[in-house]
Amino acid sequence: MASPPFQDPHGATVTHRPGGDGDPLAGLVLVVSAESGVSAVPIATTRAVTFGRGADADVTVVDQSVSRRHAMLRFEPEIALEDLGSTNGTIVHGRRLTPGERAPITIGSVFEIGRATVLLQRARELVQMTPASARAAEDTVADPTMLRLYALLDAVAPTRLPILILGETGVGKDVFAAAAHARSPRASAPLVKLNCAAISESLMESELFGYERGAFTGADRAKPGFFEAAHGGTLFLDEIGEMPLATQAKLLRVLESGEVMRLGSLAPTTVDVRVISATNRDPRRLVAEQRFRADLFFRLNGISIAVPPLRARTGDIALLARLFARRAAEKLGRAAPALAPSALRALEAYGWPGNVRELRNVIDRAVALAGGAATLEASHLLLGDEPTLEEPSADAATLRQEKESFEKQRVLDALAQTGGNQTKAAALLGVSRRTLVYKLEAFGVARPRKRK
Repeated sequence: MASPPFQDPHGATVTHRPGGDGDPLAGLVLVVSAESGVSAVPIATTRAVTFGRGADADVTVVDQSVSRRHAMLRFEPEIALEDLGSTNGTIVHGRRLTPGERAPITIGSVFEIGRATVLLQRARELVQMTPASARAAEDTVADPTMLRLYALLDAVAPTRLPILILGETGVGKDVFAAAAHARSPRASAPLVKLNCAAISESLMESELFGYERGAFTGADRAKPGFFEAAHGGTLFLDEIGEMPLATQAKLLRVLESGEVMRLGSLAPTTVDVRVISATNRDPRRLVAEQRFRADLFFRLNGISIAVPPLRARTGDIALLARLFARRAAEKLGRAAPALAPSALRALEAYGWPGNVRELRNVIDRAVALAGGAATLEASHLLLGDEPTLEEPSADAATLRQEKESFEKQRVLDALAQTGGNQTKAAALLGVSRRTLVYKLEAFGVARPRKRK
């Protein structure tokens, strides 16, 4: 039995229909970002397209990580990507396919073949691309996959299409969203950020859509919402998977109509906003579990990009660590410290479950504990449960006390920012909820009570 047809982000059913201007598969293009650069390849057939390093492939990808016959993009009865037994794998929505496995693809999706990234998009949605070599390199990016994602961003950022950023907590989805805004024609307009996981359901609608004076008890003045604040610019909805279903329905109406209605208002306000959203969850699973509206997912998923975890891009660790060390030192009025080779080795060997956010916290702590030293040593990082310290035992005890004080304050700050919500505070800190509870007990801090 054939799988049901999928829908593209613009609402058209994606099934094969031969020819005609009404064909939803007409005018498709593949934007390929590989070792040889970024190129746009028009699709001349709607039956199947093979990718590979070999000359017999329909789309030749010049990249050593790509097999001679790597993958096949099929269009009947639905758009699907199949791995052809590649050496370095085919990745769709962050998951590696098994040889011969097919995964559904929607127009606007980004997938990986080896280390190359590919975007399936309509030609009319793309603009003239700027070669990656002509752009200034990101000062915190060295990993080949990330460089290709940023090069790909050059092609999609100038469009009006919404972007859905996928990735684990702390990978830097907000940084990627800011880069998309900066590369767009809206760069001079506001970039407004809303963390959907940090706002209670009762406040979500008033924050998004605003309210009029007298709309509810305590509304002594009118307040524009995030949509109005982002007019002409970009609205970044972080952790969109945490948005309540009732709010999702109202968000969908705004995206479809371009009009927002403040709470307590009788007249809508027209807004021009490009929406970028992000989640650390699998949106398709949320849809299957009926925890996220399918129609809203397709509306937000104009282009989906998966940001890899820090452990998968160790080449970025040294650059990020030096950046965070410089920023932390500036806040303390100190000169930026260097990182000792042993410190760099320790950073690159660590698993980083909290990703970039955890790395920043570690470096902030290390700079504070280094006391103005010209070089950060591995002992300043305190990455292990029982770090080996070169200092005498008395200094080690003082260092541990300072570490505990530093960590306790960060925990308290996170709880304050999230209104005492332990799950959200743990997400801000880049740790699990269980770890946060353990820290609260260790610091002698009473756990916040749940609101009734």
